[in-house]
Order: sequence, then structure tokens, then C-alpha cells
Amino acid sequence: MSGSHDFEPIKPIDLPLSHQAPPSREPVPWQQRRSTWAALAICVLLALLVIFVLPSLVQPPQQPPVLIDTATENRPALAESPFRDAELAKARRAAQDVLAKILEQKTFLEQKNVQLWGQEEFERALQSATEGDLNYRQRAFDLAQASYQQALERMQALESALPEILKNALAEGMAALDAGDGETATERFKLVQAVEPDNTDAAAGLARAAVLDQVMALLNQADFALQNNQLEQARKQFADALALDGASTRAQQGLLQVNQQLHDHAFNDAMSRGFSALESNQLPRARTAFKEALKLNPDSQAARTALAQVDSTATKQSIQALMNSAEGQEKGEQWHQARDNYGKVLTIDSSVMAARLGQLRSSARADLDDRINKILNEPLRLSSTEVLKQARQVLADARGIQQPGPHLKEQVVRLERTIAAATTPQTVEVLSDNDTRVTLYKVGELGQFNRKQLSLVPGNYVAVGSRPGYRDVRVEFQVTSNGRDKPVIVVCTEPVS
Repeated sequence: MSGSHDFEPIKPIDLPLSHQAPPSREPVPWQQRRSTWAALAICVLLALLVIFVLPSLVQPPQQPPVLIDTATENRPALAESPFRDAELAKARRAAQDVLAKILEQKTFLEQKNVQLWGQEEFERALQSATEGDLNYRQRAFDLAQASYQQALERMQALESALPEILKNALAEGMAALDAGDGETATERFKLVQAVEPDNTDAAAGLARAAVLDQVMALLNQADFALQNNQLEQARKQFADALALDGASTRAQQGLLQVNQQLHDHAFNDAMSRGFSALESNQLPRARTAFKEALKLNPDSQAARTALAQVDSTATKQSIQALMNSAEGQEKGEQWHQARDNYGKVLTIDSSVMAARLGQLRSSARADLDDRINKILNEPLRLSSTEVLKQARQVLADARGIQQPGPHLKEQVVRLERTIAAATTPQTVEVLSDNDTRVTLYKVGELGQFNRKQLSLVPGNYVAVGSRPGYRDVRVEFQVTSNGRDKPVIVVCTEPVS
């Protein structure tokens, strides 16, 4: 087709529609005639021309051109409207928020071994979460959120029920212990520990369940002994049961019952032992027995009277025993013990003059002994002039004791040696860098030097070094009666920034 929409006209073609058949003597059937086949061929040819040739030769009608918006044509169709997209996004976020809480709750419950105490309900919650996942993948976020919320509420309900479950498990475990059912008790307490490993009640319950068979055997034996009036044996067996399981109610009640029955026996026995000891002049034993009886029966006047009799008889004997002991301790130079015993005598009877004089004498000697030991134990304190003066006075006091015992004589010898050593100077070498000015407390300024030897009496010393532009240094050192193995180094090395 050209730009002017011209086309060539169809020209007719002369086609013979029939032809002269030769004369025949007999007529030919129309299916076998040549004209029939020729006509058929012409019809087919015309049909082909009409179908394939004619449309290309016919000019199309004059119509205005159609404008196509290519931008619109190429734009993909929107799956959802913006409003719907926003709603879906909001629903998706809400579902995700709930899902996050589910995951947190699921982790918590699994850490609490939920399969042991809430497996069925936990599986229902997981099924709800699975349904939520299916809805989520199908973009049915509202339905997903509803399923997630149902799963979350189931899990939260499990967590809320956990304290009551633990409480019931503990109660069931305790009841099983009381019933002697160690297997059930162990099962319940282990359940609690699976949820709360640090639960002290469960740990105590398991410990009790571990010894339950032994406890039950002891309790049965104790009951048999009690029925046969074998009270001491019953008490021992109840006590043994309590030693294994201090929380056993049956053991506690059984022991209380036995002790109640033994109460009268114990009181009478204590009184009997007290009078027997009093008759044999064993006053401490008598006092102990009567006090035991009074403790068993605080309202017993007989026990009070017997105890008063013991106290009256014991007073003189106690005083004499303490005086004898104190005098012996003085002879053994055990001045502190002697002083204490004289004090005990005066506490019993302040009018005993011998005890008062003995206390003064032993107190003075105990004080002297303390002062001597302090000097001997801390010889470096003698580097102080005042302390040295006090030590010499202590030595003079010790020498002034008439008839000193072996211990004091030894102390005097040691004290003399200690004072002599404390006043004997020792050579101490001090090293510096000739730039640091050194001052030795209690001695004076040493100046600047590389090496200096000092004669120092034993004691604790402090040397301070100073140098312009450097931080001061402080060196503490000790000089013993054996001197020092190492020199003292005083050098300022840290510049001032």
C-alpha cells in the first residue's frame, strides 16, 4: 500500500466456463465431464483470489489515527491499591511484633523445660503459631496476627501458671515424703529443679528423698521400741532419723513424745546423782546434777534447796582451791594466771586479804613480763630514744626483783643483749647519682653523692631524694642488728612534666 492509498484495478480474465463437447453417441455422466472439473477449478481459484489478493487491493476507510500512550501501555498493573498496601503493611508489622514476642516466650518456656509440665498446651500454642505462618505466607496478615496472638496468649498462660505448678509440685513432693513414697517425691522435686535449678526447697526435698528409706526404717524401729517401753533406744532411733532428715515431722513428733516420757525419769535420776556426788564431796558434779534437775523442772523446790546446799558447801572449797592454784602459778612465774585466780577468789569473797595481796603482787609481775616481752618482740622500736630509755628502765626493774625465777633471769639476759644490739651501729651503704640531694629522717641531710657509708643503729628509716626538675622519691628501709645485705638506692629518675 502506497502513501496515496492507490491500488491497481482488478482486470477480468477470460476463462471458458464451458466448451463444446464432441458428439457422442451415448451421454456421459456429469461427474465425468471435463466441464465439471474445469468449473470446479475456476471456483477454487476465485475463492483464493478473494481471500488473499482482494484485501490487499482494497483501500481502507479514511479514519483519524489512534494515539497510544506508551507510558501507560508499558506500566505494570497495580496488584493492590496504595491504601490496601498500607493496610497490609500495617497488619504485617503487627503480626511480626506478636511473632517476636512468641519467639521470646518460646525461648523462656523451653529454658524452663516446658515439655515436662505443659507439653500439651505448649504444642497447642505451637500449632496456633503454625497456622499463623500459613496465613502470613498467604498475605492474610490479620488472620496471621490473630493466630499468633492466640499462640502468645497460650504461652503467657503457661508462664502465669508456672508458679502454681511449682508450688503444687513442691507440696506433692512433701506429701510424698510424709507418706514414705520416695519415688514420687523424687519425681516431683526433680520437676521443680528442672524449672528452677537453684530452688532450695527442691534441693532439700531431694536430699530428704535420698535417705527416706533409711529414715523410714529407723522410724519403724523407734515405734517398736517405744511400744516396748525401751525409751532410750527409741529416743536414739528418733534422733538418728532426725540426723538424716531434720525436717521429718514423724521423727520430730516421735522424739517429742519420747522426751516427754523420759522427763520424769531424767529429773529423778539427776537428783539422785546430785545427792550422791554431794555425799562424796564432788561438788562440781553435784552442782551440775542439781542444775540439770532444775532445768528439767524449774518449779522444783527440792532442786533449788539442794543446789543452795552445794553452793554453800562449795564456797570455802572453791576459795581454797583457787588460792592453792594461784600460789602454785606464782612459783611457776605464771603471773597472768595467778592474777586471774586471785581475782576469782575476790569475786567470791572480797574480804580474803591473802587474795588481795596476791593479786597486787602477781599483777605487778605480769605487767613487768608484758613490758619485757614487748621489747624482745619489737627490738627495732629501740631506735627511738624514748623507747630505749623505757627499755633500760624495764631492765633496771627486772634486775631489782629479789629472788627472780628462771624465767625472769632468762628474760634479763635477753633484754641486755637486745638493748646492746639496738645501740650498736651497723654499716649501711647508700647509693645515689650525685645529682639527687638525699635527706635521711632521724639522721639529717646527706647531700649529693654517688656512694656513702653510714653507721646506723637498728631501726626503721626513711630516705628522701630531691632534684630540680624531677619528682621527689621516698625510700623506706630497715636496719636490723645484722645490718643490711643490700645497699639503699635513692635516685630521682622521673622528670616533672
